[in-house]
Amino acid sequence: MDLSPEKYTFSNFIEACKNPAKFKHELKKRYGDVNKRRFYRKYGRPTDVMEADWDNLLILDACRYDYLSEYNSIDGELDLAVSVASTSNEFMEKTFAGKTFHDTVYVSANGFSHHLEAGTFHEFVSTYPESQREVLDSELYRNYHPEIVRKRAVETYDRHPDKRLLVHFMQPHGPYFGPKAERLRERLRADHGIEFSAWESETSVTSRSDGMVYLMDAAEAGYVSPAELQDVYVENLKLVLEHVDELLERLDGKTVITADHGELLGESTNLYSRLTGDRYEHPGFVWTPELRLVPWLVTPWEHRRDIVAEEPVERGDVDEDIVEEHLRALGYQS
Repeated sequence: MDLSPEKYTFSNFIEACKNPAKFKHELKKRYGDVNKRRFYRKYGRPTDVMEADWDNLLILDACRYDYLSEYNSIDGELDLAVSVASTSNEFMEKTFAGKTFHDTVYVSANGFSHHLEAGTFHEFVSTYPESQREVLDSELYRNYHPEIVRKRAVETYDRHPDKRLLVHFMQPHGPYFGPKAERLRERLRADHGIEFSAWESETSVTSRSDGMVYLMDAAEAGYVSPAELQDVYVENLKLVLEHVDELLERLDGKTVITADHGELLGESTNLYSRLTGDRYEHPGFVWTPELRLVPWLVTPWEHRRDIVAEEPVERGDVDEDIVEEHLRALGYQS
């Protein structure tokens, strides 16, 4: 179905009525094509993070500029940047794919990073090893906790003090940690019998295939209000900032804190949400401030590091089944 202006015909209208999903997809595409140009005019063009000046780049997954500007606890000069993407896989495709950065080591908790070609970086470090394939869900989800990412980042930095350090935290993206998130999950278990695959208990009567992945799903289904979800998002933003602050104490050089994309948190104020009904998560190839405006926080530094490029460290293979399991665990469908 082609809904370009020259194809607005009665037959296309009938087809659209028969295929609302295709119609919605085409509407998103047309909206994105038009809105991208408007977005560029208003906010400027996207930032190529790998071309920017830094020794350490800390990526907070799905972190919005407006939320960081309100809740930031880290010293530095905060500016606004435009992301090249509205999803992590789109961000990595546009930022890393087909390129080499042999002066950079990449520590990541994001499953999409495993799809990058071997040899893209001097070293690629995942927060989960191959042995994680058979562990319980609650253990699997610990790999996304910012404490684990921070520790792996410090280990990697100590091994490669002459490389740029790129660290990809998962928060404030789900799965959500913290007491507010846990109380909300407990309420949904008690009131609605909802179990979450990330936090299944021994008494769970809901199978993984029938349950929800994380609280964003519950919000989309109407069990969680936008205000409740936003509180949990803030809780996880504050959590990751605590670990970022600890990491900064261990790092030398110029550090920048940014995000790969933003997040829709139930707002219906932007035109995209009003047209499509999508109010949560981060749909791909969408140009709205909530998804594209990300922070660019430059923290104070005293000394720059001497950075050198060297041949890549051989990367250990991770089974594709493990990668897909972790992506499903983050709410992505394969």
